[in-house]
Amino acid sequence: METRSQVLWNPLLSDEHQDALKPEAHAVSYPTGTKLMKADEHSDYVIYLRSGLVMSCRWEQQPDGQERRTIFGLHGPGTLIGELAPLTGEPRSADLVSLRPVEVLHIPGDVFLRFLLSNPRVHLEVTRRLAKRVRELGEVQEESFLSSERRLARALLRIVESGIGVEGEQGLVIAGFTQNDLADLARLSRESVSAVMQQFKARSYIATGRARFTICDTAAIEALAMRRDRSLI
Repeated sequence: METRSQVLWNPLLSDEHQDALKPEAHAVSYPTGTKLMKADEHSDYVIYLRSGLVMSCRWEQQPDGQERRTIFGLHGPGTLIGELAPLTGEPRSADLVSLRPVEVLHIPGDVFLRFLLSNPRVHLEVTRRLAKRVRELGEVQEESFLSSERRLARALLRIVESGIGVEGEQGLVIAGFTQNDLADLARLSRESVSAVMQQFKARSYIATGRARFTICDTAAIEALAMRRDRSLI
């Protein structure tokens, strides 16, 4: 029987924190495909993801006139999203779209800032996660110089870190994430993703199935992505 990896389940807010916020925050459920935030909009609320999966992305104009989606991040349960807006007062930098049905806690910006001031441990963890996200955005720019294998390996690791997988007999099972999504996350063509996935499958790094794939050898994927050298980047 598949169970969620306990290593990956690391919610930012405890049940007690959420209860303390509920008088002024609101729990809302949304179906798959809902746009929870829009790029360039002016708003200061923060979203705490209680269940489900969302992605932050932006559509960009290409030289040939076509638009292409770039996925900047994946966010699983226990994640706080949109926290820069109340801190900076600047418009949203990306769309936030649900990839699965989600349950979220909408937290007004002023309530969120007061909460941080009264909870230094959470404040520190928010700062750490923001720093990690900034580093990952920098890596998105670097990846145009990397091989297709390394770019896809890094994309797979982002999926692992999002906490959306469940442990199966062969490894970490990822459902509901298409090769198009992988291509947008790795900034590769779908054809390139398909070719590299076949290579990874031949090396037993991954296994594929109907509407899902399994990461069988996370250590090999991590080594390929050179994650051990990440502190030097």
